Amino acid sequence: MTWPIEVADRYGHTIYMTEERWRHAKLHPGIDDSILPKALSTLRTSKRRLDRIYSRVFIYQKGFPNLPLGNRQVVVAVKFEFDPLDVDKENNFVLTAYLRH
Repeated sequence: MTWPIEVADRYGHTIYMTEERWRHAKLHPGIDDSILPKALSTLRTSKRRLDRIYSRVFIYQKGFPNLPLGNRQVVVAVKFEFDPLDVDKENNFVLTAYLRH
């Protein structure tokens, strides 16, 4: 695996995940390296919604069968911002990922 991992969401935005952010996500119950492909699929194919608290954070969620601990969805939080040196360039990165019932 080569970090950072980049994917395009269904809206055409490039999103990247660093190894540090994936290590952070693995602190959540049930998240391990077997969930990474599901998290990337969630980013590529699911709809997103704006977080209720943070105005530049979008939540992507997607259902999967047989997730650990009786969970039914993978959730990925992404912060959208612009590169401070080039305001036309996006800098969208994964904050965390977790499982939800």
